[in-house]
Amino acid sequence: MRLKQLLWLLPMFLLTTLPVKADTDSVYVNGSYSSISNGYAVGPYGGLLNGTPTQFYCVDFKDQISGNSGWSANVTSLTSSSGYGQTLQKNGTFYLETAWLVTQMMGSSNKTLQAQYQWAIWYLSLGSILNSVDNPYGTDVYWAGLASSAVGGGFSVTGWEILTPKGGYGQEFLVPGPGAATPEPTTIVLLSAGLLAFLALSRKK
Repeated sequence: MRLKQLLWLLPMFLLTTLPVKADTDSVYVNGSYSSISNGYAVGPYGGLLNGTPTQFYCVDFKDQISGNSGWSANVTSLTSSSGYGQTLQKNGTFYLETAWLVTQMMGSSNKTLQAQYQWAIWYLSLGSILNSVDNPYGTDVYWAGLASSAVGGGFSVTGWEILTPKGGYGQEFLVPGPGAATPEPTTIVLLSAGLLAFLALSRKK
């Protein structure tokens, strides 16, 4: 009888201890990138997300970072149902448009095109302010317009994340899905301990 009761409790236990994506991630950028355009690094940037190798796409021109550095970041789903209050742009359309441009970057091996997409992302993040930066391509408005049309036509993605720095240092990144959603170490420990306890109790039956 005792074993049956434990078996009924097991699904409830698993539901309460299964890994949940943390609201805060640890970002570390190792200094690698795809190429250099007019003195600026074009993504993806290499690094670690919660200790897992990850590629980051910069959607934030105004904040500068150095290689081999890290920070804590708030995590927002690209298709968030609760809003974008903790992001820099606070605008879901902006992040969808930049996601479309990132998909173009990911699908091209042409370094010049990749740089154009990156500059278009930076243009969207700053608007007219970017006109004061020596952009070598002048295609910002063109690619930004295509991104807007794509989003207006129903473009969407799943599993992508926006990583927004929590402190005064860091850049805002997009991470393509599934976003490296890994269980927190404490969650793994709790789950393992609970399963061991369940096995120990069932053997006493």
